[in-house]
Amino acid sequence: MPRSASRKLPAPPGGALFDVEHSIGYLLNRAANIIAARFSDELKAHSVNLQTWRVLAALSYQDQQSLTDLANHTGAELSYLSRSVASAETRGLVARVVSPADKRAFLLTLTPAGKTMVKELTPHGMRIEKSSLTGVPKADVETTLRTLHAIYHNMVDSTDDSAGMNRKLTVARRVRKRRAQEDGSI
Repeated sequence: MPRSASRKLPAPPGGALFDVEHSIGYLLNRAANIIAARFSDELKAHSVNLQTWRVLAALSYQDQQSLTDLANHTGAELSYLSRSVASAETRGLVARVVSPADKRAFLLTLTPAGKTMVKELTPHGMRIEKSSLTGVPKADVETTLRTLHAIYHNMVDSTDDSAGMNRKLTVARRVRKRRAQEDGSI
């Protein structure tokens, strides 16, 4: 077992107002940033940035998504995401297709080149994820995945529709509401 997995977390230093070593949000962000940095280094060899990879991966997971759905899956703000999508379109990795449900709207889809890129890059991402989980029991990984899903849904569901809401949260709530309507649960 790696040293970090077996090591007891230190107590916060005397007088600390915020304990970063026991904060879920802080630790999630720190771990995500390191994983993203490692994967970004791998992506450079393919002239792909992390945001473009997230677009490709999300479309690989569920093809033909609206920009709003894609923003929800990637965690990106719409303005930043639209630039990434435009870049992926220019490179021939993503295309826009007319929505069968609404001829005025478009959906994003992977092109054959985009699918090839996902096939090339997925093993790199899987290797980094595997490395990040070294020494972590499978049961703990499954618990972590359930916990992360619960945290995400708790944060989306517990916010009211206030005018000052963050745009990422607005998108997540809009997608959740539309899916609930499509499922007939509201």
